[in-house]
Amino acid sequence: MATAVKKAVTELRTMIINGELSVTERITESSVAALLGMSRTPARMALSQLETEGLLLKLEGRGYKIRPFSFRDLEMAAEVRAAIEGVAAARLALAGPSEETSAAIERSIAMTEGVLGFDHLTRREIAVYQEANDIFHSTIATACGNDFVPLSLEKISSIPIVAPGAFAEVEGMAQAELLRMTVGHTQHVIIWDAIRAGDPIRAENMMREHAGAPVRYARLFIGPSYLDKLLDTGILSRDEI
Repeated sequence: MATAVKKAVTELRTMIINGELSVTERITESSVAALLGMSRTPARMALSQLETEGLLLKLEGRGYKIRPFSFRDLEMAAEVRAAIEGVAAARLALAGPSEETSAAIERSIAMTEGVLGFDHLTRREIAVYQEANDIFHSTIATACGNDFVPLSLEKISSIPIVAPGAFAEVEGMAQAELLRMTVGHTQHVIIWDAIRAGDPIRAENMMREHAGAPVRYARLFIGPSYLDKLLDTGILSRDEI
């Protein structure tokens, strides 16, 4: 049962964030069960979990609807993420990374550096960058010695763009994305240098800048097309930008 619920939560979350479900649609346990090809019990539990995460709103009577986020919601969530990940980077700098942690982070940095060697990006390169980005952030969060860091970040994982390790591709804006990815890679290198040097202040400050600016950087480097993508999915509320 636990596996079925986890699968349902993952698939539903992805569909919602990718705009595959309408924000005006009433989502019920029976419709989810039919959509995912499972029984109603794990579907019901998955809907309840996504409501707890803040991605769904409970309707009067039966069913749920997708919660549209305002631009301010994304900015406030990014502020919280920055504080949590800053703490993680500082703690890891103080404690010193293990060989396993060092290997994971250095592999992540090598992956992003490899992607940046391409003149033009394809979906494959962007997928590699996304994987490397996730490795970098999740490794620091789990290795920092505070179990409440990954638990707290899990709550943010339901929010588009703001989730640790998140990266949103915007069709037709490959070169602008390359610039944003270059900045992100450079910041990873600086954060890792501070952690290895045992400098918690520099590690925390750089991580706060890096983790707290996904929305701001997307607007800066990609421009209006970034907002258009979120508006098209219905996840971002147009009247609150």
